Amino acid sequence: MDDKTLFPLYVCLDDGEVIRVEGFDRILYHLEAIDIENDEYMFWDAAGQGLKVLIKKGKVVGFEKTENKVTLQQAFEEYAQQLAQRGATVDTIGTPEEILAKIQTAKESLEGARGFFSRFFRSKTK
Repeated sequence: MDDKTLFPLYVCLDDGEVIRVEGFDRILYHLEAIDIENDEYMFWDAAGQGLKVLIKKGKVVGFEKTENKVTLQQAFEEYAQQLAQRGATVDTIGTPEEILAKIQTAKESLEGARGFFSRFFRSKTK
């Protein structure tokens, strides 16, 4: 196992969303081992270094450094573009923690807007 892996980890899911994994014991809380084995996700450590999570018998056993097809910054920018298509603007300048906080705020604003409209239309049909 690579003892130099810095947490939190950042993970780009297969739909483009970028999430944060707080610690080693939380990897399989957020993700399924089989999906990790099938390379459905891209991982980066806290310093932005690409990682491959090693799975053996359904458990995380370590990490290897790797070159992902995009950088962590590019993954954030691509996800921000997805959110922009839904009507949210996200500034992708800052540390990974700052960017992820901005993304979370944008997601919440979209969910709040959707909740408002769904309540509005639901009340009209009653």
